[in-house]
Amino acid sequence: MTKDFDNPVNREDTWSTRWDLYADKDIIPLWVADMDFKSPKIVQDAFQQRINHGIYGYTEIPDELNNEIVSLYKKRNWAIEKDWIVWLPGLETAIHQIYKLIMDTQSVIIPKPIYPPFLNAAKHSSKKIIFHDLKEVDGRLVYDIEKLSIEAEDNSWLMFVNPHNPGGTIFSKEELTDLAELVIEKNIHIFSDEIHSDFILESDDNHVNIATLEGMKERVITLDSLSKTFNIAGLNCAYAIIPNSSLRRQFQNLFRGQIPPPNLFGLIATLVCLQDGDSWKADLIKYLKTNKDFLIKEFKDRKDVHFIEPRGTYLFWFKVLNTDCDDLKKHFESFGVGLSNGKDFGKPGWMRLNFGTNLELLSKAVKRMHQALDALT
Repeated sequence: MTKDFDNPVNREDTWSTRWDLYADKDIIPLWVADMDFKSPKIVQDAFQQRINHGIYGYTEIPDELNNEIVSLYKKRNWAIEKDWIVWLPGLETAIHQIYKLIMDTQSVIIPKPIYPPFLNAAKHSSKKIIFHDLKEVDGRLVYDIEKLSIEAEDNSWLMFVNPHNPGGTIFSKEELTDLAELVIEKNIHIFSDEIHSDFILESDDNHVNIATLEGMKERVITLDSLSKTFNIAGLNCAYAIIPNSSLRRQFQNLFRGQIPPPNLFGLIATLVCLQDGDSWKADLIKYLKTNKDFLIKEFKDRKDVHFIEPRGTYLFWFKVLNTDCDDLKKHFESFGVGLSNGKDFGKPGWMRLNFGTNLELLSKAVKRMHQALDALT
């Protein structure tokens, strides 16, 4: 089945956010984080069954879907309860709404780099924002616990992403334990984006949810979705896991009457992927690892590029060295490659590449990137 991912899919004229940005231009779009792979056929089959039914009215969350989420987290070594699950139309919605929930919070800690909606939401908040620069250790972006212990204030919230976007770090249990000790000491709560938790590219890595550590369950809101894993982001279906009953009620009240429930077809796709999508997902991870290894081979010997090896996600985070170019995004576009600007993640000078595409197109893009880099020297 892995060869299916090699087959290019024409996404032009499909209202694609990723591809329409460069409509009618010879620019390969490797920016926003959706993939160029067709979702599993089981999704199309499930849609067809509902289409044949012909009615798409108001929809409740089926109990079997909550049961599947509980089973999923059991596989991830976290025994959650159905009552903890709160369904959402998307993670970004929750990120922007969270500041209304934490009205009594003294401050919000945001690590950098980070997924841009966390930074965008902070711009509209009256809260004190504390930025924490992640440090690079052995080619991984990690928290500087000693520095964070000085920066962090009591009764604050930490915006957390694991696996990390854009750096691809999968935080070890030891690293999470060190962070948890600080969180408990300073009475911090965590808003944790775990949407890339299926993307574990190396067999010796293991994703651990920080809420499973001792003393953490009641102070974490976990956000997740299958939208990245099965390339169904346009279906607007996500969920939060909130063990703290008081926090959960506040969260639900925040959304009630203001934010719509997940899309009917998003629920259908999520359910069928949970039930029968494991084989497709395994093949996807193998293919993405091949793409990642290809990128590392291509750039490891370049003296003008420094990169963070992604252990998770399908995102390649790199910095162009020894250049005075003030708009690298535009420069790469002029050579026919569309990348994400590190400035949007809080780190100017860095770039993010989405390698969730077929290897042939990725190879074509990398050739153009080499030309773009050579033109800077």
